[in-house]
Amino acid sequence: MSRKINHLHPVTVAISFFSSLKNFVIPIAVILGGKGFHYSLNPNNPHFIGTLISGGCVLLVLCTILIMSIIKWRKFVYWFEKEELRIEHGVFVKKKRYIPFERIQSLNYKEGILHRPFKLVKVSIETAADNKGEAEADLIAITREQATMIEIEMKNAKQHEDHSKQINNFNQIEQKKKRSIIHQMSTKDLLILATTSSGIGVVFSGLAAIISQFDDWIPYEHIYGEFQNFIKFGVLMIGIVTLIVLMISWLLSVAITFVNNYGFVVEKEEDKLFVSKGLLEKKSITIPMKRIQGIRIVENPFRQFFGYATIVIESAGSSGEKDDKKIVMLPIVKKQQGLMVLKKLFPEMDWDFQLQRAPKKALFRYILKHVYWLIPIATLVTCFTFPYGLWLFLLLPFVVLLGVWQHRSAGYAIRNGQLTITYRGISQTTFVTVKKRIQSISLSQSYFAKRKNLATVSVHIMSGTFGSVAEIKHFDIVKMEEVFNWYEPNFR
Repeated sequence: MSRKINHLHPVTVAISFFSSLKNFVIPIAVILGGKGFHYSLNPNNPHFIGTLISGGCVLLVLCTILIMSIIKWRKFVYWFEKEELRIEHGVFVKKKRYIPFERIQSLNYKEGILHRPFKLVKVSIETAADNKGEAEADLIAITREQATMIEIEMKNAKQHEDHSKQINNFNQIEQKKKRSIIHQMSTKDLLILATTSSGIGVVFSGLAAIISQFDDWIPYEHIYGEFQNFIKFGVLMIGIVTLIVLMISWLLSVAITFVNNYGFVVEKEEDKLFVSKGLLEKKSITIPMKRIQGIRIVENPFRQFFGYATIVIESAGSSGEKDDKKIVMLPIVKKQQGLMVLKKLFPEMDWDFQLQRAPKKALFRYILKHVYWLIPIATLVTCFTFPYGLWLFLLLPFVVLLGVWQHRSAGYAIRNGQLTITYRGISQTTFVTVKKRIQSISLSQSYFAKRKNLATVSVHIMSGTFGSVAEIKHFDIVKMEEVFNWYEPNFR
């Protein structure tokens, strides 16, 4: 095994520099713009000295970030030794990390804008160890050949095959590798995803947040006066402007969705799934099939009306992304088409399940759980803002309808070793798992539920850092005890 000390590619300096700079942009902008942009390069201007001091401070910060990025790159080394990937890094405190190849669960790849010209990748190394949802180690910029070597060493360690033989057969192995495409998003899917997602709202919020930072320079009072004059032109003109703003937001949302999900493809090779996407930054997530703990089919009301759904994988360990608790396997797909994909990937599971629905006597509890929070809040607000708080009571019919809707959506099914649960918040979720993946099951019954012979079962599985839960709420106690007994190890 190679004992050669390897450094990351020098482009790591630029990646680290921009990554660190990103954290300083907002503080610097706030400090410089906090009292208005009163700067001048004219020596006769009273703001000249302040401009020099501010510019010098910004330059000092940039130089410090650049120097630290260079030192970090020089200090980061890795090598292969004794069937381990060994990493040493750290500027002030030297850290060592030895990762046995047999413990590596998967390798996730990313190709950013700075990676592509040099044919580099960022490799995130995932192990079974709990690392707060983050990768065990990140190699920020290495060549594809180096990434392949890590993959080969990992396979060698797991298969206990002769190393030299494996290296010699490397080309043959690569030729034999064939990934079959399971699903690929079309341009039409991207447009539907952008239109039915919350992207437009995010764009609106982002624009509002940005505009609020420039209240010193934007003449709001003047704009408000112009707006009052503008209203005089009538509702039609306002409607046209609103439509234009919505159109611009939609186009921005489509552009963001297109960039993030461009080339979205799901592939399978042996016992692994590969999810790849991205235009500017191409991401590739590797998911060992044995780590998949459950599957969720999520249908928000708008998409459900048109027969679309999102399919999410619950996987033990992280996805390599700090903010990604779950792995989206199919961002948007016709539900029937999505079920066909699932049948292909998990042929041993039942995808034509017949659900047992919540009993009629549970309807009141589904409604009551919303009334519980609405009445006290509406009453309290009314006390302080009478009579305006009374408007909150208009929500009462809507929460009652939501309770009825949730009651009609609730259901579960057990067939052999598979448990399927359907429930609704606003979106309807169908959760599917198998008995051997369930970490624990708990049964609960409140005083009022006991009087109606109702109970709730909570199912816990491993997923991400904190696990995941699905609940069968307010079903007959006898049925819930059957679910509880089904989970017993010796139950058949």
